[in-house]
Order: sequence, then C-alpha cells, then structure tokens
Amino acid sequence: MVSNKDIVEPGSVVLFFTLGTLWNRRRSSKVELPSSPRRLPTHYGSEQGVGLLVIPDNTPSRRNLLSRFVTAFPFLVEIWYWLLIYWVYQLARAYSAYLVHDSSESLKIAERHATSILSLERRLGVDMEKHLQRYILSSSSWIMPLLAKVYYSHIAIGVAFLGYTYRFVPHGTYTKIRRTIAMNNFIAFVILTIYRCAPPRLMPKSYGYIDVLHPHSNATSLTPSSKAEEFSSTSIWNDNHFQLTIAAMPSLHFGTSLFLAVCMIRFSPHPFLRIIAPLWPTAMLLTILATANHWVIDAMVGSFVPYIGWRLSWLFATKLFLAIDGWCFRACRIEKPFIEDDTIVAEDEMTR
Repeated sequence: MVSNKDIVEPGSVVLFFTLGTLWNRRRSSKVELPSSPRRLPTHYGSEQGVGLLVIPDNTPSRRNLLSRFVTAFPFLVEIWYWLLIYWVYQLARAYSAYLVHDSSESLKIAERHATSILSLERRLGVDMEKHLQRYILSSSSWIMPLLAKVYYSHIAIGVAFLGYTYRFVPHGTYTKIRRTIAMNNFIAFVILTIYRCAPPRLMPKSYGYIDVLHPHSNATSLTPSSKAEEFSSTSIWNDNHFQLTIAAMPSLHFGTSLFLAVCMIRFSPHPFLRIIAPLWPTAMLLTILATANHWVIDAMVGSFVPYIGWRLSWLFATKLFLAIDGWCFRACRIEKPFIEDDTIVAEDEMTR
C-alpha cells in the first residue's frame, strides 16, 4: 500500500526542482559572453587535452534548440548533476545491500561494531539514544510524527537549498558546494562499506531501542516497553534486498544538514536565514537519535565528512571529470550554459 510519505517526499522534490528552474530562469536564451576572454574557461571555443582527457568544444551546438532551452533554464543542468550524484550513490548502496543481505557474518560484524560504539559512548558519557527516545515516547510522544517528517524531508530540503544557493551565491562558490556534496556521498559510502555498523533500531530487543520510523503497525498508544515488543518483528524496510540497513556510520543525514547550515551562515546574503540555519542540524540530530537511526558517534563522524569533502572537492574539477562532463554534453548535442562569476572561493574560505 502506498503511504502519504511515498507521495509527498518525491512530490516535494519535483516541486522544489520546478520552482528552482523557474526561479533561476534567464530572460533570454541568447548566450552572453564576457567582454574579457580571461573570464572564459580555458577550453572554451577549442578542444583541450590529450587522449581521454580531451575536453570537447561544444560551441558548435550553441544554436540547437536544446542548447537554447538549457541556456534559458540553466538550473536544469543542476538537476542533471543532482540526479547523477543521487542515483550513483543509491545504486551503489543498493548493490552493497544485495551483497550482504544473506550474509549472517556481515550482520554479526555490523552488530559487533555497534556494540563497540555503544561501549565507547558509555565511556565518554554520551550514550543518550535510549534515554532520549524513552523520554520522548513517555512524555512527549506527539513529537515523534514531527521528527519523522524532519527525517523524510532530508532530500527535499537539500534540493530547496540548491535552488536558493544557485540564485544567491556566487557561481564558483555554488559549484564548490555541489562538488562537496558529491564528495561527501563518496566518502560516506567508503566508510559504510569498510565499517559496517548496525543502527540502534536494529540491535537485539534486549537493548531496548525502538524502530519508530518503520513500525509494523500503529502502536502510538502503547507504553515504551510494549512498543519495543511490537516493533521487534521484521519489517519490509529491514528485510529488503536493496535497503542497506547496516549503514549507521557515518550519519550523512546529520553531516549534510550541518553542511547546509554552515553554508547558509557563511554565504547567505539574508540575515534571517543565517540566524535560523542552525535549527536544521539541531532538529536532525534530535531526530536521528530519538528515532534510533544513528548513534551519537555516527553524528560526530558525520559532522567531519563535509569538512573533508570540502577539502577534496577539487578532485571533481580535474581534467578527467571536466572531460567526462564535456563529452556527456557533446553526446546530447548541448552547449553547457556559461555562467560568469566574479568571485572564486579560496580553498580555506569555510574555515575563516
């Protein structure tokens, strides 16, 4: 049965992409080049490189209908990049999930890693997941549906963020932000592949964690102890060949929300948005802990992923990736829209 979440979440993504495309449209589809050739990419108007590193010149496709359409709506290119980043990451996770689905050894390793993380948290005095969840379920259970909405709006908020920064942030900065998000996904996938870790909600029933996001049935009236009994059975989310459930480390939900907030604080021209930006990672941290989807240390590690991703984002600006990008546009017979930018982000700008 299709739930409202299955409709609202993708629908909101499509809505924000549509609004971003219209919001960032150009008045004319005519390509306007800068007066100084020094502002153009070094490969613009000629093919640069050798062999596989040749960056093609796509200016002959400038008058094509598709080129003119994309020039008028340049945010369409960002939708293509987002879809590429998203589906490469999701398909990689799905393949990884398929490989370990019937592997009892992988599940044991993931549970053992989770137990080690919990032991470390107890030594550090930060093992708050179960206490926080029980407190909310016993005294403020009405918050849980709101936290579920926060959790599932993770992607939609990211899309809205891209539409906003594309319009209000210098393009060089925006490009670095987008490449950082792609690098974050890569780093997170490497970590979760090397270090399989079960989330609290998939630990044995004796640990007392409750899977409140993927319950079998509506049990909002039950006490926390009976909820643990009710939710201990396997759900379709936990028994799906393509759902990678043992991927708690790191928390990309929190890492991404923190990165978006830092970018808003650092680059947004609107004071009000800079003030409220920290609310998003705060809400996400509360969500992932209260819903038993991540450990505290998962969030700690996740917060460092964007920092590393920002430092390594230049890898996606090397000739190899520029060549791949150029040949993809060549295959579609499209000239990529030129966007002039007066401000290039310094490598250490985020840490100032």
